[in-house]
Amino acid sequence: MSEKKDILVVAHSSEWKPYSYIPGNGQPKGLLIDFWQAYAKYNHESIQFMLLDWADSLSYMKEGGNRVHAGLLKSPEREAYLDYVAPIFNTNGSLYVQNQAGQVSKDPLAADKVVGVVAGSYESWFLAEHYPNVKQRRFRRNETLFSAALDGEISALVADSQTANFYFLTQGKPLAFVADQVLYTRPIYAAVPKGNQALLNEVRAGIDNIPAQELLRIKQKWINTERVEAYPTWLIPSVALAVLLGAVTYIFILKRMVYKRTVALRQANSRLREFANTDPLTQLLNRRGLDAYFSRQKPKLSRQQEMGLILIDLDHFKQVNDTYGHMQGDKVLVHLASYLKRLVKKGAAARLGGEEFCVLCPTPNLDALIEIANHIRCDVADSVFEFDGAEIRVTVSIGAIIASDVTDDMDALELDALIHAADVLMYRAKHRGRNQVMLASSQSVKTPISAM
Repeated sequence: MSEKKDILVVAHSSEWKPYSYIPGNGQPKGLLIDFWQAYAKYNHESIQFMLLDWADSLSYMKEGGNRVHAGLLKSPEREAYLDYVAPIFNTNGSLYVQNQAGQVSKDPLAADKVVGVVAGSYESWFLAEHYPNVKQRRFRRNETLFSAALDGEISALVADSQTANFYFLTQGKPLAFVADQVLYTRPIYAAVPKGNQALLNEVRAGIDNIPAQELLRIKQKWINTERVEAYPTWLIPSVALAVLLGAVTYIFILKRMVYKRTVALRQANSRLREFANTDPLTQLLNRRGLDAYFSRQKPKLSRQQEMGLILIDLDHFKQVNDTYGHMQGDKVLVHLASYLKRLVKKGAAARLGGEEFCVLCPTPNLDALIEIANHIRCDVADSVFEFDGAEIRVTVSIGAIIASDVTDDMDALELDALIHAADVLMYRAKHRGRNQVMLASSQSVKTPISAM
């Protein structure tokens, strides 16, 4: 019966992200963890992880036994108690300094400068060997080293680039420290206790059994090979999700802003069109507004549905202005405009300028138009405008015409032609004594409404 083989114990740091660490669920994770799990898989061997503080992981290896250090850099001090098996991955160590935008930093490795490192790390040995005058502030774990840096306790530190990038990025402060200079680029080696040649040969052969494709997969999972930076597998989808949510939120806010501004712009344009088409004194349509109304009504014209135009001009209105003042004259115009608004249910009333008004309305025939025109004439003549104790009476002269009196071709009908024809009739009414309605047949209407 064969002797049962001892379980291979794999030692490393419990907080050397992204190489090896213990997350909240207690299950070891990291690049080196995946590497040694692949080792166990392809060699059909049982392994056990022993993750400790970095210095403790080195002390553990000094005790000997069936154990391997998952990965570390070579140094003369470590060669006293370790035999290196084979290189696994490359890494580089950099000096990181506090990012002070706009300021030129002095040499952080000058004599008497304080630089943070992890106790027992290769970085600590490297500084002591190459920069002996630099004061080292040693921390037991990476976690405390980077926390001290982000809390402002130290302004410079030395760490491998993958670990530094991982901590700064996952803490949401990727620009808090910047790489001032790369100090070294070295391979990470697996190592066994000094003098255990059998274990050395066994582990070396076991590493050779791991397919190159599997090594590449592990490396790509944890390290961006183009930038030599390390990120956990959850980080990229999390960042992508955050970017997506940010984009969706931005688009939603942008759409809301565009919608609100579009509504406001439409309302503003509507008010501008209203201002452009409205007489400011009387709030009736002006000539532009009357043109727009005519354009909308023109397609509806037929022999059964004529278009009638009534042109109204106040008689002797200059005397009203001269006697009572333009302010009182304007009040007369406003009262007449209000009356026309109430009278014209179907159609449009407009002020063409001065004391000249116009009513454009659909009408079945000339008789219906005459009735409206004479109604206006009689109501105005019977009205008394009282302002500041003064009684003002006015009359109007009216020219009334229907479209068929101007042209038989309704498609060729123009508003200018209607207004011109009604204007001629209106002046004819004035020449015949005012206060009357003149028709295209040269018939004058002066009959009171009660007699019609």
